[in-house]
Amino acid sequence: MAARAIPKAVPLTARRPEPAGPLKRLGLRLWRRAKVEAQKLLPAWLFFYLSFSLLRLTQTAVLQEHGVTILPPSKVLAGSLIVAKALLTVDSLRLFARLENRPIIVTALLKTFVYALVTFFFEYSAALVELRGLGLAQASQEFAHRLASLRFWVIQVWLVVLLFAFSGARTLARRLGRRRFRRLFLGR
Repeated sequence: MAARAIPKAVPLTARRPEPAGPLKRLGLRLWRRAKVEAQKLLPAWLFFYLSFSLLRLTQTAVLQEHGVTILPPSKVLAGSLIVAKALLTVDSLRLFARLENRPIIVTALLKTFVYALVTFFFEYSAALVELRGLGLAQASQEFAHRLASLRFWVIQVWLVVLLFAFSGARTLARRLGRRRFRRLFLGR
């Protein structure tokens, strides 16, 4: 019987990693950036998605009794993403750095006002994209027609209340610190 030679295993530390090409490095950077953005977006999106879903459920229960159709679930998803992205956009501008030492109520009210304005702009932009086949003038007229409905303003009032609750809670959490807020809120 002939003895077989066993090849020596090269230790993992001795292997030289292949240098990443520029395209791979760019992909990794984009992936890391997307991950950070998603981590920032998730809490706001989840809050508004659940809130809008509860509003839609209430609206469905009331309006179906009268035979009125309601928004599809995709509008709830899109609306919550629009509001969450509006919040991230405003937060990235660092407009509120001077408010760090102000009372939380002042910070929350000012943030709510700015968030509401930016969200309104995002809603208008989304309506223009949705109605892009009509042309800019006709799409703007259609959006103005939506502004005249009571339903639009009821939704805006709810949005402002939810924005205030979210910005107040988030400001409180930032001031207390992550650990202390978690301990006070969850008991851990």
